[in-house]
Amino acid sequence: MYCVIQEVELKKEDNYGAYKELEACSTSMTDYSTGETKTWYSYNQTGDRFKRPIKKAYKISIHDSYRENGKVKKKQWSICTISYYEVAEGRTWIGDYTLGFDDKAKEIGITEEKLCEMVYKKLDPLIEQIQEEFYQTEEHTIKLAHDMTVKEYINKKHEFEKIYGSNSYDYCYDVFGELKNKEMLDNIKKQYEAAQEKQRSYYENFESNHNSYSNSSYSTIKQSNYTDTQKEYLKKIYRAAAMKLHPDATKDDGEGMKFLNELKENWGI
Repeated sequence: MYCVIQEVELKKEDNYGAYKELEACSTSMTDYSTGETKTWYSYNQTGDRFKRPIKKAYKISIHDSYRENGKVKKKQWSICTISYYEVAEGRTWIGDYTLGFDDKAKEIGITEEKLCEMVYKKLDPLIEQIQEEFYQTEEHTIKLAHDMTVKEYINKKHEFEKIYGSNSYDYCYDVFGELKNKEMLDNIKKQYEAAQEKQRSYYENFESNHNSYSNSSYSTIKQSNYTDTQKEYLKKIYRAAAMKLHPDATKDDGEGMKFLNELKENWGI
């Protein structure tokens, strides 16, 4: 049993080569409740496509020769046909081109692993040859440059939005990393800094009040008989209750927080 790869010619050329241009574009939308218009930037692959004149394809089949009643007989199973450009672009998993790939293996009488082993033993050298040819073309060079630009854009956007929030990058920069809206960038940074300052102020006040209540006359230190595991549970209970009883949240004179800190000392945590 062996694999045969036969070169055949397609009737039509592949008209879907890579685009020759990558361009930045923008979209604007007005919020009619506020009258504010926002513009965000994206990209399009555009222009003419590269022509793909090669019409080669590769028909893959499995052949078996056997004797029956003293005569040599042959059986043949068609697996799939893959075009030159599908191979060139790395789309070479035969399962994508074979309807019922597992059923095909059963029909032949071998496992899927064995079928793949037979096919790729013959197909791999062809893949290497075709891709080596394709990588020398202008189409591949241009597409690779576009892919690298988009990948860099995605990485920059990810890092920016980890700090300033989702969908913020595209209001400021285009796919090439060019700053398109400095005013928007300044506003985003100001809002971020204001939020950070508010958070710092809250926690500073929280720590200050916590230390004050801990040293108050309401605190009574007692020996704790709780296990380490139980203390961990109590710490979680304390933290959850502190967020609800803190004067900044309750707007009271802090009596609830003082009582909670008394419990904390009694618990020994």
